[in-house]
Order: sequence, then structure tokens, then C-alpha cells
Amino acid sequence: MKITPKNFLNNLSIAKKSAMLIVIITLGTLLIGITAHFGVKKIMHSYDNFYQKSVKTAHLLTDCREYFTKQSSYKDGFDKWEQYLETYYKHKKNSDPNLQPLINDIQEYIQKLKNTQDQSIANKLNSHITDLIIYYFQQGELLHENSNKLFQNTKYLVIFFTALILIISFIFSILIAKSFKKILSNLADLVEEMEEETQELKDSIEQKIDNAIKEARQKDQIIYQNARLASMGEMIANIAHQWRQPLNALTLLIQSFGTKSMTGKLTKEFIDTQVDEGLRLAISMSDTIEDFRNFFSINREKEHFDLKDAINSTLDMSSFFLKDENIEIEVDAKEGLKIYGYTNEFSQVLLNLINNARENFKYKGISNDKRIFIKVYKSQDYIKVDFIDNGGGINENIIDRIFEPYFTTKHKSIGTGIGLYMSKQIIETQMHGKIEVENIDYDFGGKDYRCAKFTITFFEQ
Repeated sequence: MKITPKNFLNNLSIAKKSAMLIVIITLGTLLIGITAHFGVKKIMHSYDNFYQKSVKTAHLLTDCREYFTKQSSYKDGFDKWEQYLETYYKHKKNSDPNLQPLINDIQEYIQKLKNTQDQSIANKLNSHITDLIIYYFQQGELLHENSNKLFQNTKYLVIFFTALILIISFIFSILIAKSFKKILSNLADLVEEMEEETQELKDSIEQKIDNAIKEARQKDQIIYQNARLASMGEMIANIAHQWRQPLNALTLLIQSFGTKSMTGKLTKEFIDTQVDEGLRLAISMSDTIEDFRNFFSINREKEHFDLKDAINSTLDMSSFFLKDENIEIEVDAKEGLKIYGYTNEFSQVLLNLINNARENFKYKGISNDKRIFIKVYKSQDYIKVDFIDNGGGINENIIDRIFEPYFTTKHKSIGTGIGLYMSKQIIETQMHGKIEVENIDYDFGGKDYRCAKFTITFFEQ
């Protein structure tokens, strides 16, 4: 491609254009200043010559002419003429060659005047000096005219350089402005492109997050169902145990009818008594079924429920295991401490903690003096539930991981690792509370034990 001034300027970077603009303005300013400076000096020199060669010399000759008007002052006239000659010969090289004959004539008359002192000669001398004065005034006008021309030329030269610098600066300013415009246009295109990419990335991330949330919810639902099924198995075993005694009683009651009938002692009073007893046992069994049915019912509506009532109801459902395994449970809860949430889910969390303590007692081989303490209290603007068991606490190496899904220290046959994870999900995700665990030293009946303490915090709503 052929290189032209236009292509050269367009190919320059904005930094180079800016640097060139600064250099041009700086050099142009210096050039204007130098031109103005030398022009002014030249004009001052011209005016100085004008004064020295014309005005001053004319005044000197005028004084000289006045002295020759009177005989008494001829001597002063001679002195003034000598001063003129000194000036004339000093600047003779710059004088008009035609001036020398006139000076010679005046010099000749002065010599005659010195000898005769004739006034007629003085008059002729004055006439010649007047011609000389006229000459110098003419020279002064010529010098003045030249000075004016020099001033005009200097002014036009400064104007020219100023206009030239302004034009060049304007051209470079336009080029820089175009470069900025081009840069801004490229930046705008780049920003628009980045916004499109960012939006696409955002949409992609949001889609991935939505998919991850759906998968997590599905996994949580599966885990929750597994936890519910595990609890259901334990509850069915509990129902079977709690029904065993009333069923045995009903069996004996029915057999008593056959015995009385065979012996002929089946009286109305006996029948009424046995019927009442049978109804009482049936009602007791029905109440047991109702309690467990309520526990497994799916109630997705939040409600205000009393914590003490929920704890007692949960302990009633697990009473078989607690009695069978000799686990003592103490509850310290005031009436009227209510929270807003899901009753069954809270019972599920409490059962998970109880089962976790039971398994811990078995895992560590603790057979005697197994205790659990549950305390409910209000502190500032929240309600807390402390669950403490004296099973020796939790290993400090794993205490930070016990709420992770599928994390368990038990054998796979007895532990799934989902109970505490689901407890955390229920408390923190569904009921917007908080569950924490720590190892503490606690006094049970005057004896210190190393204990695990779970703290559930509900914020008042």
C-alpha cells in the first residue's frame, strides 16, 4: 500500500498523535515567540537609527544654524558643526554619497566665516545647513516608513505562524477525536459483546443452579423418605410391643367367657364387667394407633405448637425402647413455649436425636446409668432446646462432619448416616432455625459425665 500523509496520520496511535500535537504546539509557540522577539528588536533598532541619524542630527544642525544667525555666537556654531562632523564621519558608511558635496560646501563657508566673520557668508552658510536639515528630515521619514513596513511584516509573520499552528493543531485534534470515537465505538461493541456473553453465562449458570437445586431437593426427598421409613419401622415395632399386652389381656378375657360358660357361672354381672374391660383395652389400642397415625400424617401447613406437648408426645411413642433399654429421660420445659413450624417434623428430629443416643450407648458398650436430659427455655428473642446425653460425647475428629449426608461411624447394618443430616435440613431449611453440637461436661445426679449437647434454636416469628 502506498504511504501517503493521510494514511501515515491515520495509522498513528492516539498516544503518538497526542505527543505530536503537544510537540507542534510547543514548537509553534516557541517559533511565534522568537519571531515576535526578533521583530520587536529589529523595530527598536530601526527606531533607534531613526532617532540617532535623523532626529538627533537634525536638532544638532538646527542649533548650529541658530548660532550662525548672530555674530556673537559664531564660536558656538563652529563647535556644533564639529559635533555634527564627528557624528557624520562616525556613520559615514551608512550615509548618502551625494551628501558629501553639500558638506564640503558648508565646510568651505565655515572656513571663510572664521577668517572674515561676514554676516553674508553666515547667511549663505545657514541656507546650506537648512538644505542639510531638510535632507535629514527626508531620511527620517524614509526610516520611519521602513520601520512601519518592518512592523507590518513582523505582525503578518506572527499571524501566519499562529494561524498555521492553529490549523495543524485543529487537524491533529480532529484526528485524535476520531481516534477516541473509534476507541469508544470499539469499547461499546466489546461491552455489548461481553454483556451478551455474560447474559448467556448467567442463563447457563442459572439453569445449572436450578438443575442442581432440583437434584438436591430430589436427593433430600429421597433421604427424608428413607429416614421416615426407618422411623416407621421403629414405630411399627413400638406399636407391636404396646399392643402385645392389651392383646394378651383380650385373649384372657375371651377365654374367661368359655371357662365361665363351661362351669355355668356366666352371669350378667360378669359379662358386663368383661365387656367394659374389653372396651377399655380396645380404646387404649385405638389411641395408640391414632398417636402413630398423627405422627406419620403429611401436614405441610405450618402452625404454632407447644414444644412441651410435642416432646411428651414423642417420648410416649418411643417409651417402649426407652424402658426396654433402661434409658432415663428428664424433661425441663415450661408450658406455653410455642414455635411456628411443623409438629411432625420436629418430632422426627427429636426421635433422630433419641435414636442417635441409643445407638451411641450400644456402640460404646454403656449398659447402666444411661441418661438423656431435654431442656426448653427462652433467651432474649429466641427459644432453645438443649438435648444432652451422657454417652461420652462425640469424637472431636468427626464432630464437624456428623451433619453431612451419609456420614456415620456405625456399621452399615445399623447406621445410614441420614438421621442427623435430615434433622439439620428440617430445622434449618424447613423451620428456619439452627442446630449445633458440642461436647460438654455435665452433672447428672451429682456425678460429672462427658456429654454430647445438641442445641436447637428457634427464632421467634
